Amino acid sequence: MDSSETQNEKADTSTDEKTITVTDSYGREVTVPYEIEHTICIGAGTLRYLSYLGEQGTIVGVEDIEQWEESVEAPERPYRIANPQFGDSEKYPFIGAFRGKYDAESILTLSPAPDVIFYSYSNAEDADKLSSDVGIPVVGLNDGNTGDENMKQSLRIMGQVMDREQRASEVITFFEEEIAELNERTKDEETVNAYIAGVSYRGSHGILSTQPDYPPFEYVNVNNVGSSVSKTGDWEGYQIGDDALFQWDSNPGIDYIFIDLGTYDFSENGNTHTNEKYGIESFATGGVYAELDAAKAGRLYGVIPYNWYSTNHGNVLADAWYVGKVVYPSKFEDTNPQEKANEIYSFLYAESPENEDIYETMTDNFGHGFGQISFE
Repeated sequence: MDSSETQNEKADTSTDEKTITVTDSYGREVTVPYEIEHTICIGAGTLRYLSYLGEQGTIVGVEDIEQWEESVEAPERPYRIANPQFGDSEKYPFIGAFRGKYDAESILTLSPAPDVIFYSYSNAEDADKLSSDVGIPVVGLNDGNTGDENMKQSLRIMGQVMDREQRASEVITFFEEEIAELNERTKDEETVNAYIAGVSYRGSHGILSTQPDYPPFEYVNVNNVGSSVSKTGDWEGYQIGDDALFQWDSNPGIDYIFIDLGTYDFSENGNTHTNEKYGIESFATGGVYAELDAAKAGRLYGVIPYNWYSTNHGNVLADAWYVGKVVYPSKFEDTNPQEKANEIYSFLYAESPENEDIYETMTDNFGHGFGQISFE
């Protein structure tokens, strides 16, 4: 029995039939009302998960990030596109700054008051403090990576609290089946080597920002040439040296370069986390990396950023289907990556106000989408 199943079994109806007790991701026993009508979400990922479960209608206040000008006028996060109502500051009052910087006084003035608070990227001690500060049950969640046990556990816990266990199970199964199908289509193919450039993390970065365990490569059995890279600096990201791409181009070779399209927002030395040298133009004629085999052959392709207020899990899947289509076209003849992306978002946000054409809205707002990158 895995840990998530153990957590699931720990949900227990208390002697008072108006409450239930659940075990959250921090191992805390939390008693919540049996019927939840109003909620708030604090920290990255929680509002996204609540939207997956179709319970966005219970929200009574939001963090400031949901009402930033760009979030209202040109949102890029799919859950935010699916839920434009969160931009209404009168209906959804301020509860604190993003990344979990809650404001207890603002929470205490909410009317109606939330029955429960979902809280991520924290710990048991902080969750207890928040609950004490506002007198509301707090359920701690680990956001998790796409399809991993933390993600599944958090969805199950939220499903228990919201009485949406069936939907939580459907979402978990959806991710499991998508990942399994991607692997099945590509498991017998000759492995190709690829580099993921410019991975966004707490902002845009230059092309030397990468990810050694890039899920879209893993799901379609692509060899990540940067798989041995370690974290560098104090920004908790992965940054390769100036010569690494030249070395990998010689051995083992770089067949394809996929570029996180967040690099289009990158300006040299413009990121607060690190001083970076090279933007996407470094692959263009005369650029420092123009002579890489993939650059000369035009094998440069844009993928959607998914690190934006934690992992946008639908973007991870959409990117994987696109990478598969590019690298193994014969195995994905039946796949239109744009249509597939919309299918993913339509399932995940099936009960949100906007659940159609999310890919087009996102990429229009972002300014780029899937496709080959050229500099002509």
